[in-house]
Amino acid sequence: MLGDIVELSVVVRDLDAAVERFTSLFGLKVHHRAESKEFGFKNAILPTGIGHIELLQPTDPDKAVGRFLAKHGEGVYLVGFECEDIPGSVERLKKAGARVDGRRADVAWVHPQDTHGLFVELRKREKYS
Repeated sequence: MLGDIVELSVVVRDLDAAVERFTSLFGLKVHHRAESKEFGFKNAILPTGIGHIELLQPTDPDKAVGRFLAKHGEGVYLVGFECEDIPGSVERLKKAGARVDGRRADVAWVHPQDTHGLFVELRKREKYS
């Protein structure tokens, strides 16, 4: 079910400062920046080879990323695994009793309370060309 780790999401207080730090320390380059009003964050995607690091700065303290920062501080928020059969995996996980948000065919999320605090994402591998 789980393939390679293709995404590591890190919650940060200051997106610009984090981008500067990750690009200068590790030689990464920003592929894309965006903002999600729905999920209450702005982000930057930094490809790492087969996957990427996603830096997330909350824009709404009442949404999940904002609550995470308030409770845990900066740090790893989510690990995304490549998954070839997302709908089938969602069905299997739900049958096993996991809470899974699998409304989309291209990505699904497993609730961190069902994975010892790790927010797991099932996704397809992206291309960064």
